[in-house]
Amino acid sequence: MATQTLDVPDKNQDELPEQLYRHSQRPEWGMALLAWERNGRRAYQFEDGKLRKIQEGYYDLLDPVDDSEGPTTAVRNNLQAAIKALKGGSEHKVHKAVCTFEQQVALFTKRYPEGFKDPKWIEDKRGTEDGNSLKRHRVPSMIAAQEALAPASAGSLIDEGRQEELAETILNVLADTNLVPLSHVKSLRALDEEERAEYAEVVFELVHGEGPFDERFQTYLDTLTRLLGGRPSWREATALIALTHPQEHVAVRRSAFIRQAGSIAPTGAYSRKPEVDAYRSFRRIALGARKRLEAAGHEPADYLDIHDFIWTTLRKSALEHL
Repeated sequence: MATQTLDVPDKNQDELPEQLYRHSQRPEWGMALLAWERNGRRAYQFEDGKLRKIQEGYYDLLDPVDDSEGPTTAVRNNLQAAIKALKGGSEHKVHKAVCTFEQQVALFTKRYPEGFKDPKWIEDKRGTEDGNSLKRHRVPSMIAAQEALAPASAGSLIDEGRQEELAETILNVLADTNLVPLSHVKSLRALDEEERAEYAEVVFELVHGEGPFDERFQTYLDTLTRLLGGRPSWREATALIALTHPQEHVAVRRSAFIRQAGSIAPTGAYSRKPEVDAYRSFRRIALGARKRLEAAGHEPADYLDIHDFIWTTLRKSALEHL
């Protein structure tokens, strides 16, 4: 098997295959698409940004990926765009890594020798259910969000026409966490009574709705855009789902997540403002970081730990130490 990081697919190949693959011995490379096949070799574009040639006789190392495994549509679109960029058919950006993931882990363990279980990590990032709570503490914020949006109590407020009361509780949760800038919370507080009621309802539907998440998230983004007179920030759009469903969803801090993309999923499309497809790509980054951390012996409690790991190791002040 040969590996090469730069090559150009056949420019006459207009139709790109849609079947995704994963290398059975190198899952850390992510998913892949076949870019071309010729002279007894196949070239696959992988999520980690590299185009790798596989010699005939080793093709069976690439296992087909079933679409039921996760957000494969976004991965497929990103890889197809990366292949087209190699052919000169698009301007798709491939993000460069600012450091290796191993360097991130080294910086993380230098500050927190016991990883996510380190007492200082818990003091700095997690906090506890009891005691003093700071905006950076995730456990009190999760509890507050989950209590504020508990299906029974929040649903009753909506049924009773007390949406504004629910909106105020939600905004108090956002004001008490550093996941969202206070200026963004003030913009939401400035909504009139009818708008605040609509805001409460769309948040409840986002968090507890029964329809497909992508559709609920799109409705949420559309509603916020209309109410605020402009598209919300990534932090504003993702904080509540991260606090209420921390094992499924991630709070996106775009600047650091884009840097993380360079070492995990550089072929992804990451829009400046929230979009459904881009959120899928950011979730892939969080999942990739989680798997690599677990492989290194550091098991996070949830995706809020992943958010804080990425921010702690890749914010601008941290890069000076890498």
